[in-house]
Amino acid sequence: MKLLLTTTKSDNNHTGLAMKYLYSVVADSPMDTTLRIFDRSAGYIEMYEEIAGNQYNIVYFHCDEYNVAKLLHVAEMVKKAIPSIAIIFGGMEVSFATRMFMKDHPQVDYVIRGEGERVLFSFIKSIMNYEYDFENIAGLAYREDDTVVVNPYDAPIDLESLPFPYERFEAGKGTVYYESIRGTSDRSVYSQHLPDARVRTLSLGRICTEIRYFLACEAQKVVFLDRWFNYNSERAYRIFEYIIHNDNGVTSFEFNINGDELDEETLRLLSEARNGQIILNVDLASTNSEVLAAVGRNENVYRLMYNITKLIQSGNVKTNIIVRAGLPMESEEMFARSFNKAYGMAEGMPVHIEDIRAGKGTMLREEAKRFGYSYSEEAPYDIISTGYMNADELLKLRFIAKTVESYIGDGGFKDSIPKMLNDTGLRPYELFRSLSAYIRRNALSGKMKKKEHLARILYSFAGGLYDELSDAIKLDYLRDVIYSDLSDQLSEEAMRKFDRKGWDISVKAVEEVPEEEPDTEEI
Repeated sequence: MKLLLTTTKSDNNHTGLAMKYLYSVVADSPMDTTLRIFDRSAGYIEMYEEIAGNQYNIVYFHCDEYNVAKLLHVAEMVKKAIPSIAIIFGGMEVSFATRMFMKDHPQVDYVIRGEGERVLFSFIKSIMNYEYDFENIAGLAYREDDTVVVNPYDAPIDLESLPFPYERFEAGKGTVYYESIRGTSDRSVYSQHLPDARVRTLSLGRICTEIRYFLACEAQKVVFLDRWFNYNSERAYRIFEYIIHNDNGVTSFEFNINGDELDEETLRLLSEARNGQIILNVDLASTNSEVLAAVGRNENVYRLMYNITKLIQSGNVKTNIIVRAGLPMESEEMFARSFNKAYGMAEGMPVHIEDIRAGKGTMLREEAKRFGYSYSEEAPYDIISTGYMNADELLKLRFIAKTVESYIGDGGFKDSIPKMLNDTGLRPYELFRSLSAYIRRNALSGKMKKKEHLARILYSFAGGLYDELSDAIKLDYLRDVIYSDLSDQLSEEAMRKFDRKGWDISVKAVEEVPEEEPDTEEI
């Protein structure tokens, strides 16, 4: 018999790692097993032709919120072409409301719910032994005549029992995704989790051994998908310590951390890291304690801000600060204050605005009515409006987030933006709000993918701001600063091309009602 494990590349980084784990647990079975991860650009017909043409008996589709629609379309085509084929879906996207999912999609014969390794192993074993005792496989949903049977979730997996996911795969010299814990200590209303979210971890010895493998491979970056990695401060310290003291001069390590849980000892240790060796993503979410309490984040805001500031002041650790758009109880004015504080703490480090979503398995989805949320019923379940922001306000905020990401998400215009803030006296949110409105008004959003266009847009926008200052010298100096920032991001040849084309950028003014500025006075 032939088994295909397949998915598409996705913005959800867990998907590729999950496929490696799944393949590892069934690769030694008597079944002829193939792993195929399609590029995200692959079309339906291309995927259908390859799957249907290889005469598989069982096809497992691993889906997430970004690729589920495409995989369902392909599965429907395959099932119609080969009615006898067994179609399995798995992943967190189908681990909730499973019965309804199977009723809505008759092409799906089985669903693996929750952690899939043991469930898939048991399913394949049952098939190979001709037992078909599906009722005894926890975590499996299946069809019995015209009925959908949904078994209870399987017990949480002991991570030590799973093989090293890169044992059968080359880690390579690019980016490697890795997990050292399962479960989550993050109980935010927007975080997805199974009913049993207890934290389980690999042993320190195994983690260090596997880190040593990545160091030997000279992987460019190892991204720990754990949330939160530092739920146990002592454990996090030991892993940081091992990484810092075994540096190969090449590999960087990225972690999602709870900034509130950092202690002074860990901060001192991190200051010893090679510049760029450690990357920390800190989900600040909001600086408003009332909003944080509403989302289940009872952090000490002042302690959190202190830790972030100390972390950045060390100078060696790259810190990405994340603020969330669309949180319960948060108006635009409150969001603006959080963003301004985050930018003030960042001191040149990237600040990111990320949306929250009403994903399956989140408390936000279950209590959407209480929170005043309207959201898309289709994946990835974008928030349309909240009890404190209407649809128009949230749309504008999303474009502001895109503008922020374009200019400071990667630290690209690290000197230009501070220069403009200093010259104009604007607060950070006010500046990006005005810049995003200028881009929309002049139909320039299509030009935001290229750094050279971003530089031209920023200079063109600044012209209007600096006219009010009646100081042409400051504008000329700003142009030099923008040029310097751009030079740090482009090759010499690209800069020569920029010089030939100059600073002009065509604008196409669009009528737009002037926006009122939010009241961002600190409270």
